[in-house]
Amino acid sequence: MISQLCSSFGLSERERLVLEALSDHGVQPASRIARFCGLPRNTARTILDRLVTLGLLVRNVRAHTHFYELERRDALLRVLEYRRSAFLKEIDGQIAVIKKMGDALGSHASAGTKPRVTFYEGWQGLERVYEDTLTATDGICSWASFDENQRAMPKYFGAYYRRRAKRGIPMRSIHPDTPLARAHQKQDHKELRTSRLVPADQFAFRPEIQVYDDKVNIVSWKDRIGVIIQSRDIADALRSIFELSFQGAHHYAPKTRERKKARP
Repeated sequence: MISQLCSSFGLSERERLVLEALSDHGVQPASRIARFCGLPRNTARTILDRLVTLGLLVRNVRAHTHFYELERRDALLRVLEYRRSAFLKEIDGQIAVIKKMGDALGSHASAGTKPRVTFYEGWQGLERVYEDTLTATDGICSWASFDENQRAMPKYFGAYYRRRAKRGIPMRSIHPDTPLARAHQKQDHKELRTSRLVPADQFAFRPEIQVYDDKVNIVSWKDRIGVIIQSRDIADALRSIFELSFQGAHHYAPKTRERKKARP
């Protein structure tokens, strides 16, 4: 049981030895605990005082000597419940302050002349990149491969498309023409998307690029990295390039349908 207690509190091996000594021998001064554990007296006293601070031990003074004993179960539970309550209260206060600040936290970064660039790594980092797009206020423009997205994070994207549509964030997008892309294109109306397909043998791009508000994000599934660039100048430039490519992608639509009809 002592080992489980030590594990739950993240205690060291020496701290475990001290607790086990008190559990086996009852109330003891630091000198005896040091002898039981084979530790220098000052080291034992330091450990004992730390365990008192954590609330696991009780320290009493008898004839100018400090004696230590394990805290009672009920008293320890009360201490932990108080700490939990105080911690949650502190977090609630911090959340309230941040909510009152609104966009003030990011206003200085966006107001400067230099773009703000944030890098993300790993699957959780890439999810954060896409979660940021759900703050878009004027829609999203995207170059993306449905196949690569599906291979990378199938569960995430299944819900992401629905959540984006539920928030009323429209998307215009360009994708390599594949069977999966055609299946998703049939869901355009439901998922608040206008998509155009281009020949996969000519435009086989795998990373995704999205433009929204004053931001551009780039995600590489192969390298598992993502970057968000916050710059109105860069976002506007990429948005213009998207408009050019979106108009150009329209010319491939009839050819795509003709290839589909020609299949046996």
